[in-house]
Amino acid sequence: MCYFFFNVAADPLDQWDRRNPLPTAGRLYGVAQGDNNFVAVGLGGAVAVSTNGTNWVSQSSGTSENLRGVAYGNGIFVAVGDHGLILSSAGLSWSTSNSGTDVSLSGATFGAGTFVVVGGSDLLGNATILTSNDGATWTPANSGTPGILTAVAYTNETFVAVGESGLIVTSSDAVTWNAANPGSPIEFSGITHGNGKFVAVGGSEILTSPDGVTWSMQSSDTTNVLYAVAFGGGQFVAVGAGVLLASTNATNWITRDLGTNAVTLRAAAFGNGTFAVVGNLQPGPSFSTSAIFTSTDATGWTSRTSGLLDQVYHGVAFGDGTFVAVGVQDVVSGGGAIASSSDGVKWTRPDSLPAVNLSGVTHGPGLFVAVGSYTNATTAPKAGRIMTSTDGAVWFDRSPSTVPPLSGVAFGNGMFVAVGGTNVLTSTNGNLWISSATVTATNLSIVTYGQGLFVGAGLRGSLQTSSDGVEWTTRQTGTTRALLGITCGNGRFVTVGNAGIILVSDDGMTWTNVNSGFTDILRSVTFGGGTFVAAGDASPATGFSTILTSPDGVVWAHRTPASVQNLWGAAYGHGTFALVGEQGTILQSARPPDVSLTANGFGPGGFELAAFGVIGNVYKLQTSTNLNEVGWIELVTFTNTQPSMSLSDTTAMSFPQRYYRLVSP
Repeated sequence: MCYFFFNVAADPLDQWDRRNPLPTAGRLYGVAQGDNNFVAVGLGGAVAVSTNGTNWVSQSSGTSENLRGVAYGNGIFVAVGDHGLILSSAGLSWSTSNSGTDVSLSGATFGAGTFVVVGGSDLLGNATILTSNDGATWTPANSGTPGILTAVAYTNETFVAVGESGLIVTSSDAVTWNAANPGSPIEFSGITHGNGKFVAVGGSEILTSPDGVTWSMQSSDTTNVLYAVAFGGGQFVAVGAGVLLASTNATNWITRDLGTNAVTLRAAAFGNGTFAVVGNLQPGPSFSTSAIFTSTDATGWTSRTSGLLDQVYHGVAFGDGTFVAVGVQDVVSGGGAIASSSDGVKWTRPDSLPAVNLSGVTHGPGLFVAVGSYTNATTAPKAGRIMTSTDGAVWFDRSPSTVPPLSGVAFGNGMFVAVGGTNVLTSTNGNLWISSATVTATNLSIVTYGQGLFVGAGLRGSLQTSSDGVEWTTRQTGTTRALLGITCGNGRFVTVGNAGIILVSDDGMTWTNVNSGFTDILRSVTFGGGTFVAAGDASPATGFSTILTSPDGVVWAHRTPASVQNLWGAAYGHGTFALVGEQGTILQSARPPDVSLTANGFGPGGFELAAFGVIGNVYKLQTSTNLNEVGWIELVTFTNTQPSMSLSDTTAMSFPQRYYRLVSP
C-alpha cells in the first residue's frame, strides 16, 4: 500500500500587494458612491474603494487602460475609460463589456433604470452617448450634435450632458437628445443636480439651470480651472486645480482650505453623509500621485491617502530583518529617498535625508551601504556619495573627499565593492573606502557577489568579474543590450536588461543567453525561497508592470500585478519579495502559506496524519486514488484550533494506494 500527501494553496507569486503609496499611485479621475461604498477610478486602471470614506484600499480592475468616470445604479458600479472601455462590478471583481466603440468615454450616470455614458466624437463626428439597463449590454444613442461630451447628470426624468466648446444636450428618455445653448463656449467638464437646479463647471466658470435648457452664469470668485461638481447634504462642492469651493445655493461660493495647493481634484461625489473628492497630488515638481479628501460638512477636509511620496526607488535590499529602499525624492530638488520596513508592509523614512540620487543598496554584516551621485554645488560636476546605516533609520555619510559617481554596490568575502563606470571603491567595514587603482574596469553599473567572485555589468552588454575588486576580467555576453540587474542564487548568476535580455552563468565566466520569450525592459533581479524574480518597466502590450519568476533562471513565467509603474529594484526577505519603483511604488508578494501535512502511519483509528497551520484558519483534508483533479474527495473540513491537529482516515485500508492534500480554501 502507498500513501502520499501534498499541501495545496494559491501561489503567493500570483498575489502582489501595494504597500506604498496607499491606496494607489495613479491619479484619479472619477468617484461615485452607492451601496455604502465609494469607488474611485483613474490612471492605468486604478481603482480605490472605501466602505466609510475614511479607509481606502486598492482593487484590481483587470485593466491598465485609463478609467475616466464611474457611476452607481441597479446594484452595480460602471466605470468608463479610454478606447471605449466599460467595466462593471457588483463587488470585488470587474468585468468588461462590449461598448461597440473605441472613443474615449469620460462620464457616466444612472437614472430612470438606465446607465448613460458619454464621450468623444464618433465616426460621424457626433458626440458619443451610450445607454444600458444592466451595465453589460450597450446601445448607442444619437446625440445629433458634433463635439465631445465630458460629463452627464440625471434628475426628475431629465438627463443633461455637457462637453467641450459649450456643448450641452438634454433628454427625457436617454434616446432622443436636444442641444441647449449655455450662451458661452465654455469647456465644460462637470455637472450635478441639487436644490432644484443643474450646476455645471468648466474653465473657471460656474453655470446653473432649472431645467438644463436655460443657463445663467454665476460668480465663482476663482481663476483656477474647475473640473467637477457634486451635491449632497444641502451643499454643492466644486473642485479643480488647487481649489475647492462650497456653496448652499450655487450662487455664492466659498473657498475651502485643503491644507495644500499642490493638488488637482478631478471628481467629486456624496453619499452616507460624506463628500469624497479625488485627483492627484503633486508632492514634487516632476511627479504626482493619487489624492483623496473627504468631509462630512464640506468645510473641514481630511486627506485619505498615505505613505511616502518619493519619485522613484532605484534599489532595495534586505538584512538583519529589515528592508531598505533607496532612490530620489524628486529629481528637480535632488533630495534623496530612503525607506525602511521591518515587515515589508509599513514603510518609514529617516528623520533626515541626504541630497543625493541613490542608485544602489546592499547589506553586509550589520550594515546597509547605499551609493549614488549628486551635483557638487562648488565644482558643478557630479560626484559620488556613500551612505551607511546599521538599522535603515539613521544614516551617515562615509564618502571620501573625492568620490566619483557610483551606481551599484555589493558585499562578499568580507568586502564591500562599489562601482560606477570605470570607477571602483572597496571597503572592509563600510566606513573607510579606498579607490581602486584598477584600469580594467569598464561600463560597470551594477554588481553582485557569489561563488568567490564579484560580477559587474552595465551598458552595451559589458560584463566583468573580479576576485578582489581591483583586477577585472571581461567576459563575453554575446549582446550589446544594457544589463540593468544582476544577482546570484542557488549556484547560478542571472543578469537582466533591455528588451527582456536574460543571461545565466554557473561560474560567472561563461554566459548563456536565455530566450525568455519576453521583450520588456527588465531593471532588477533577485533570488529567494528557491525562486528568481525579475522586475521591470510597464509592458507596452499589457500596460502592467513586468514581473517574471523562475525556479532556475532559465524557464520564466509572467506574473500580472495590479500596478502600471516601472519597477527598478527587487529583494527577498521574511519569506516575501519586495519590488520598488516609480511614484514611490512598493509591492510585496504574499507570504507562503503556513500550512503543512505529515503522515504518521497507521494507528488505532486508521491512517493518521498531522496538520500544521495557522490557528483560526479553516482547512480541508482531501484524498484521491489517482491524482486526477476531479478525483479528489473531501474527508473533513476543520478549523485549526492549535498548532498541530491530528487527523485520521478510517477508510484507508480499503484502498491499495491513496493520496492526501491539505487545502486552504
